[in-house]
Amino acid sequence: MLQILASFSEFERNTILENIYTGQRQRALEGYYQGNLPLGYNNIPDNKKELMINQHEANIVKYIFESYAKGHGYRKIANALNHKGYVTKKGNPFSISAVTYILSNPFYIGKIQFAKYKDWNDKRRKGLNDKPVIAEGKHTPIISQDLWDKVQARKKQVSKKPQVHGKGTNLLTGIIVCEKCGAAYAASNTTNTLKDGTKKRIRYYSCSNFRNKGSKVCSANSVRADVIEKYVMDQILEIVKSDKVIKQVVERVNQENQVDVAALNHDIAYKQQQFDEINTKLKNLVQTIEDNPDLTSALKPTIHQYETQLNDITNQMNQLKHQQNQEKPSYDTKQIAALLQRIFQNIEFMDKSQLKALYLTVIDRIDIRKDENHKKQFYVTLKLNNEIIKQLFNNNNLDAVLSSFNNTHLTNIFNTLTNHGSM
Repeated sequence: MLQILASFSEFERNTILENIYTGQRQRALEGYYQGNLPLGYNNIPDNKKELMINQHEANIVKYIFESYAKGHGYRKIANALNHKGYVTKKGNPFSISAVTYILSNPFYIGKIQFAKYKDWNDKRRKGLNDKPVIAEGKHTPIISQDLWDKVQARKKQVSKKPQVHGKGTNLLTGIIVCEKCGAAYAASNTTNTLKDGTKKRIRYYSCSNFRNKGSKVCSANSVRADVIEKYVMDQILEIVKSDKVIKQVVERVNQENQVDVAALNHDIAYKQQQFDEINTKLKNLVQTIEDNPDLTSALKPTIHQYETQLNDITNQMNQLKHQQNQEKPSYDTKQIAALLQRIFQNIEFMDKSQLKALYLTVIDRIDIRKDENHKKQFYVTLKLNNEIIKQLFNNNNLDAVLSSFNNTHLTNIFNTLTNHGSM
């Protein structure tokens, strides 16, 4: 009898869980969000089902997406947010995982995602569901589809890049992208025996997925290292001499340099609101002590805490106002052209470590495609962006930069940029 009752209880429990899951799934399909409020949204008063945008938090979400799309890593974004004094929905400092979660959440483009994981109690995050429920939400999106697509494409590209270090002689490891599967290329050596019996060692770049996982995943798609390395060097020299390319670089860098006045005004207003709220609490405590002197020792720690918070907020507001009034550097085509030509003028004579650092700094990716005659064509995409140009100029004018420019200075810049570029 006890066994029958136990079996019935287990059956009843499973039925209840199934009904709960079915109800949650149906609400997700109808576009309603379930769970803790995501950053950027608040509940609509007197409406438990629908959400409204929290403009301050929405600006933080936009900053995260836009920063990542510009090439910033998770750690750099989290660090910048924490320096600004921003916090997560739960009031905690931003972490790498918090930034990663936001960048992966389709909620911000108006989608509802349900059952991302299955068998959570047993498998946790290892139980990733390859077919979660994705439905149109009833909430207003914060991020555009175009920005979302850019971020997801970069995440996919970064995840497929192997660890790349500045050492070694394989200049293009991690930069060449496989046309078939999207993985990065890695270098390998093959020894060929010539007709006269002598052995010749030849370096190749080939798909890392093929090398690590075999022909079922991808094919080698190999290319001789000496061929593509020469092409890349010639192509870069041609690019930096192109007025059209330099003009595009300058336009993009100057656009990135523009101060986002609306965002700064919003941040200052938000900090002022925080200041006023804490200042009101402080005044109330001071008044309480004046009315009840016996409470002085009990309330003194809280008063000190409020004073510290007000001091921190004042410093943050001053930094924001300084950014607001700061004149951003603006570059012209001649400046950038002179700088790039100075960098690349001795490219043929650089040692391997310098050349590799240079490539890791300025090359975003190299694509290999076959034309209609099945001949391989190489396409080099540079990443000459605001971060790189600012580092090269270091707030100096062009004459000062060029006069101080030497190989040691160049190596230090490349090392700094490649280190900061990591996540």
